[in-house]
Amino acid sequence: MENQIESGNLPQTIEEAVCSSGPCGEPAVADFDAKRLCTEHFLAACFQELEARNDRLKSEPADSEIVSFRKFLSSSVEQAQRISDGPHNVDKETKTQLLEFLLRASELSKRIRRSPRLTSSVPVWLRREDPARTWEEETWTVTTSRHGAGLVCRHAVEAGGTVVLCRRDKGSRAQARVVYCKYDGDGRRQIGVELLDRDDFWD
Repeated sequence: MENQIESGNLPQTIEEAVCSSGPCGEPAVADFDAKRLCTEHFLAACFQELEARNDRLKSEPADSEIVSFRKFLSSSVEQAQRISDGPHNVDKETKTQLLEFLLRASELSKRIRRSPRLTSSVPVWLRREDPARTWEEETWTVTTSRHGAGLVCRHAVEAGGTVVLCRRDKGSRAQARVVYCKYDGDGRRQIGVELLDRDDFWD
């Protein structure tokens, strides 16, 4: 859902409104998808949307999706922070849920690509250095950005795993974390990686 959450600078009357989620009846404290919601329903909607957008970004990491995700994170975090810090009647359990949402949003925000992608085929060695499962293959990039790349990969890898990239043209080496794994239209496995120890790997 695009632009679901309005700005955190909500009109004062929202504090006097009632949650529009069914027969809830609790005071509304935030806006989501053009609805005024209480803290409980606002958090439930935000958590659901956060994970849905994260899954969508893994399977289709398009620039437009990233921009939309950033807007969602900014707006939802602003409102959640306002509820947490404001004079609302928030119990301990709800306070914990607010903090959990803010931490999850912060974690996902750090994973979002910070620079534009370029279609670029760079030959690399891709290596998994794990005592239980070590492998290496020659491959190439499909896209590159300052902070990562998309690559063709024949081996199964899991999101969150660590791999090593070595440029075949220059011999430079970098550690990277796998952020997504998918199959392209030709049936090839592609992975997206985030560089961990340098931001000049692709010159």
